[in-house]
Amino acid sequence: MRRPEPDPLAYDQFLLPASPATPELRLRRRQATDEPDGRSFPLGGDVAAQRESVRAALRGRLADRNAKPPEAVVVVPAERVLRRRLTLPVVTEDNLRQVLEFQIEQLTPFTAAQVHFGHRVVSRDPVRGLLQVDFCATPRTGADEALKALAAWGIAVRGLVALPGREGEAPINLLPQAQPPMPSVWRRALWPWLAALVVLLALAALALPIVIKREASIALLPWLDKARAAAEATDALRREVDGRLDAYNFAPLKKIQRPAILTSLEELTRVLPDDTWVTQVDIKGTEVQIQGETGSSSKLVGLFEQSTVFTNASFRSPLTKGRLPGTERYFLALEIRPVSSAASAATGTTVAPASQAQVPASMASSPASAVLSRS
Repeated sequence: MRRPEPDPLAYDQFLLPASPATPELRLRRRQATDEPDGRSFPLGGDVAAQRESVRAALRGRLADRNAKPPEAVVVVPAERVLRRRLTLPVVTEDNLRQVLEFQIEQLTPFTAAQVHFGHRVVSRDPVRGLLQVDFCATPRTGADEALKALAAWGIAVRGLVALPGREGEAPINLLPQAQPPMPSVWRRALWPWLAALVVLLALAALALPIVIKREASIALLPWLDKARAAAEATDALRREVDGRLDAYNFAPLKKIQRPAILTSLEELTRVLPDDTWVTQVDIKGTEVQIQGETGSSSKLVGLFEQSTVFTNASFRSPLTKGRLPGTERYFLALEIRPVSSAASAATGTTVAPASQAQVPASMASSPASAVLSRS
């Protein structure tokens, strides 16, 4: 069901003159009488004075600034309106204004931008699928000036009404849609509160995810504390195991890293040539000092550098003449290679670090010499 159209003459009316040469508006109160009340207001001049005069005429007193603005329509006389009755298909009723706008140049001598136009459905013929439409238009000249003047006077314009030209015709509003009533004081006062409410809701929408994440983080704190305690206990246990392994492996590793004294003496006997003898041997840790006489002092350092047990051979004192002819007294210092280095020098292969080295077979019979490795 279609909503009935409001009566455009149910407001105070400002009548345009029949001739555009008279730039004034005449006031006629809302349907109290069919005749104007005689007051006219020129278009142009002092806007502030005209505003007070017009509002006083409409209200019967000077308008209160906080009161609801007055409402009115601009009435166009029949002499300034072009009317036509058109027959159109029923399917055009939903977009009737757009259809008429496309036909303005065929219906009037103006373009769509040069006129205000309106329409009113007179009758519908569902059987034939046709509409009877009253179409009317008026030039914008004069009408636009009147609309602007009313807006400047503080009057809410509810329509541009074309008066009927003959009996049986109805007035038609030529504005596309009547201007909505201006909001009341209470509505204007409500807008800041609504804006504040929107801002609060937006802030709440932004803060809510943060609050939810915070609550989730707080709920996870006990689990995090348990995991941290377990990790600290595991780390303490690992350090304790490492300390015990180091203490257990200390003596076996020392024994593995340094060859036995007998091995060192055997290597000395093998390396020294037949014309060399030793008068004194001192073994201090990994250092071996030997003193004696030799007939081939220039070869001693080279012989010990080729040894798989000794390295870094050097004379600690200058060579002196020996007691026998053709001999020299020497004082030679050597360093004992670690077992892994000695084995590598002998075989030419890479040997695992001492912490992971296997115990020699000569030491395997002693339980205390077993070396534990970290997994």
